[in-house]
Amino acid sequence: MANTDIWDPDAYLRWTRPRTRAVRDLLGSIDHAGPRLVVDLGCGPGNNTELIAGRWPDALVLGIDSSPRMIAAARSRQRPGRLEFREGDLREWEPDGAPDVVVASAVLQWLPDHLSLLPRIAGFLAPGGVLGFQMPGEVPGSIADIARELAATDAWRDTLRDALDAMTTVHAATDYLTVLGDAGLEAEAWETRYWFPLAGEGSLAGYAAGSVLRPVLARLSPGDADRFLAEYAERQRAAQPPRVVGGQPVQLLRQRRVFALGRRSP
Repeated sequence: MANTDIWDPDAYLRWTRPRTRAVRDLLGSIDHAGPRLVVDLGCGPGNNTELIAGRWPDALVLGIDSSPRMIAAARSRQRPGRLEFREGDLREWEPDGAPDVVVASAVLQWLPDHLSLLPRIAGFLAPGGVLGFQMPGEVPGSIADIARELAATDAWRDTLRDALDAMTTVHAATDYLTVLGDAGLEAEAWETRYWFPLAGEGSLAGYAAGSVLRPVLARLSPGDADRFLAEYAERQRAAQPPRVVGGQPVQLLRQRRVFALGRRSP
């Protein structure tokens, strides 16, 4: 992750449905009847952490994020002793006690070395504890592909060189299966593809502005950021013209998500 705080909670929260669907699917796959401590690594503005708290109403749920802006937004949801948030870098994070469940949603892809971090995180689990994570995988013509193509043009190449490099680190599902198994966990991994209809002109650009475009927009002046986003929206519409669904014009957000779970023996 970059040293500067590139995240914008408002931009992230504009598109909660496609951002929470994979989280709900991940939570539904975690089988733990009575966790006492649950940790959400990369919790963002806390909306997904609230879902986790609803999944296990008797647990203390702790959200960790390296972005001060995200943590400031998340603390409006805080309920001391029940749902709490702390600023911290998950590469250095150590729990106060052994967590029963650790969740990491759409965060590991920002860390090029995250395969080497997984055994360390797995080692914190309590007996019977579960580590579960999911992240966006690449699909041809994705919102990330359009961003890379535009950033590589003559107008933006010098300014945006390497701006998007950090967000592409997603390995094959079998790699996560192997790493978790080698860490002593009972492991499983899978992939899911989603299609979300987003209503409104430029909706895909708006969605991207809250996630994959953050490293780009943070590097540009406000005027240049607006210009880049307008050019991005134009390219996105050309690559994937709106279609009519339910009588309304929409743009379709395509997602491939990679999931993995690892359970420590009781």
